[in-house]
Amino acid sequence: MIIKNAKIYGEQKLDLKIEDGKITQIANDLNDDEQIIDIEGKTLLPSFIDLNVSLLDNEFSIDKLYNLEKACLRGGVGTIVLKDSLEANTQGYALYFDKLKSLDINILPTINVLDKTGKLKNIATLIDLGAEGLELSSTLGANYLRQCMQYASMKSSPIFLKCFDESFDDHGVMNDSKMSFELGLIGISDIAEISEVAKMKELVEFYGNNACFGALGIIKSFELLENHQSEISIHHLIKDENACENFNTYAKILPPLRSKNELSHLMRMLQNGNITFLTSLHTPSSRKDLAFDEADFGINAIAMYMSLCFNLVKEGFLTWKELCDFTSYNQAQFLGLNKGKIEIGYDADLVVFDENTSYNGKDLYKNDKLEGKVIKHFIKGKVFSL
Repeated sequence: MIIKNAKIYGEQKLDLKIEDGKITQIANDLNDDEQIIDIEGKTLLPSFIDLNVSLLDNEFSIDKLYNLEKACLRGGVGTIVLKDSLEANTQGYALYFDKLKSLDINILPTINVLDKTGKLKNIATLIDLGAEGLELSSTLGANYLRQCMQYASMKSSPIFLKCFDESFDDHGVMNDSKMSFELGLIGISDIAEISEVAKMKELVEFYGNNACFGALGIIKSFELLENHQSEISIHHLIKDENACENFNTYAKILPPLRSKNELSHLMRMLQNGNITFLTSLHTPSSRKDLAFDEADFGINAIAMYMSLCFNLVKEGFLTWKELCDFTSYNQAQFLGLNKGKIEIGYDADLVVFDENTSYNGKDLYKNDKLEGKVIKHFIKGKVFSL
């Protein structure tokens, strides 16, 4: 297959040849192939990789899995780390892992280390069966944290950390600020995140784990993690707590959206490499049409992800190539994948992005016109027109 007239990373126009799912040539005037796809000067990017994705309501079903795959393809995401939504025995997990392999996008499943009774799962066996990482909450008991981090080190398995103490602000629902006071909502204090980040940082260093500090939102957290791999959602760079006005439950996400004056500081931290990964923080919920206190935390965003990230390029904060380090290459390095760059020898998971189109957003972005759209997606040599 040859992709012709591709603006690679939105810059130089070249042709690209794909053989056996890999990029084998990048040059001018390539024509020696039976299948030629001319993308007419559209932007060609590596597929995004998202380390923090959940199924609808964090409940497993085949339909939810297929719907998630469709949304990923539309959002430019070719590889995801999928959070554990299963309550099953070992055989059930084995069937689940096999099912994920049958999908077109690359799905890497993690496991929640505790079962529904609060007991530790058979972690070593599940890793051997196909689990690609462990989900750890910082509020697990010390003995559980010790065992899980030792298992992860022994099995060379990455860990995905949630650093947040839900009990610190009982029933907190948004950023603790003047706005939460004006809305009469209980705020979430910074220390509920910062204290847990500090604790887990020390444990990760002690056990030498390959860890992703997932979806943080506070400047101090990223300062603490200067030499560690940390993640922020795209929403925390382009939306602020003002989105919660009129009790907009679509703005109820965790970590909570921050004050407007913090966004520029967080952006500088990303530009300076103090943050490692971007995420869509895809945590869709059907329980949003409720009072703000009662609605679930979460956001349905992965189908809009590449368009949302395009904001950072349009505004001049990052070039496409710089952005793709935060959305693709850094994640590939963390996971040990041969993806995330448009270079000879890399997997040909690629996205054709039309910068000159727009569409109306939804949910948190229902009042926004989103610029740019994914029109084709290449996964493992298969072409999806969108």
